[in-house]
Amino acid sequence: MGDIVRRVSKANPKLSELVIPGGTVLFNEGDKASAMYIVQDGEIEISINNAQHVVAHLRKGASFGEQSVIGTKHRLASARSTTESVCLEIPASWLEKQITNAAPFLKTVFSSLTLQLLQVNFRSLKASSGEEGARFKAESGKPSGVAYKMFSDFSRPNSVYLGDAYAIHDQAAAGNGLVVTSGEIKIVRDGFPVVIGEGGVIGVAEAIAGVRAQHDYEVTSTANALLIDGDAAYALIKKLNKGLYGVVKGFVSRAMADESLPNRLI
Repeated sequence: MGDIVRRVSKANPKLSELVIPGGTVLFNEGDKASAMYIVQDGEIEISINNAQHVVAHLRKGASFGEQSVIGTKHRLASARSTTESVCLEIPASWLEKQITNAAPFLKTVFSSLTLQLLQVNFRSLKASSGEEGARFKAESGKPSGVAYKMFSDFSRPNSVYLGDAYAIHDQAAAGNGLVVTSGEIKIVRDGFPVVIGEGGVIGVAEAIAGVRAQHDYEVTSTANALLIDGDAAYALIKKLNKGLYGVVKGFVSRAMADESLPNRLI
């Protein structure tokens, strides 16, 4: 383990590359976020819960850190190289400019994906700890609360009433993702139940990717949710420049938490 070396990117001299020795921490959960990264070579391990729980291993072409730059402004996870790695560094100012210049709906997409990724990581942590179930909702003062506020500030999607599991499956069949605004819904995936409340997400990444989430649902308290049209989001993302398209593609894949699923963004 040694010092991180910064050098000018040969592919884009306006940007920098970081050469990160194996076993070196790039940033820790909770650090202030000023850039995102794209893996050029090597492998980056992403972890949560003070680096005690690994949620992903990212290799060439994968991006990370974008949700912190756009949303919470602080790192949602820790990043460490498992071997000597090279990452392209994208300043927050560039990403924020790209998002600002795009359609306003893109901010809604980013904030809802941030919520879904937080929920996926939370579920992974609780399932691995031996607990029998968990509850997730946006909490004030925490990353989930910040992301949900951003979603609420930017969003003007349609609201839908969810009285039972059939209503949720109907929305999924129509290619829509959901962000819960009231009530509670139990999601069972691989036998592990998570009850989601305000700020919980159902299938936004899957709707954008054009696949159906393979989960069981139970509405435990009649719920309302804001609808995210997956086809509309996909049509918008297809129009993005190559760099931003790659960022969103990686974000969607991680929020689905299942690389084996088809993804029309790839």
